[in-house]
Amino acid sequence: MILDGPFELDPSRRYSVDLMSFRVDMCIRRISVGLFAYFGPYVVQISALFLGYNRKEEEVSLIKPGVNFLTMESISMLPPQCDGVLLAAWGDPYHWERVKKSYHGMKLVLNQYEELTE
Repeated sequence: MILDGPFELDPSRRYSVDLMSFRVDMCIRRISVGLFAYFGPYVVQISALFLGYNRKEEEVSLIKPGVNFLTMESISMLPPQCDGVLLAAWGDPYHWERVKKSYHGMKLVLNQYEELTE
């Protein structure tokens, strides 16, 4: 299920993700939520988090400055020629209505940069 997006990006630019979090207001459990990037016909997972049993948080972070909680890398790069990103959820379908009602937007901070060519 797509929670937010897709958000279009300029594929001629390069991006890294500095921060990615989302807000929920009730107990969400047994689902995973992830940030995905697409470029052309391809989609890659940038980060994800399993929301286990009885987890209630107002703001859930997938990426904070200096750490991607999926890969534990300090920099979360989007692929070259990235067209856009979206936030998706998957898991126990019993909870979809609750997820839709509880979701209140995401915070996505991208850093735009140019690659150095030699």
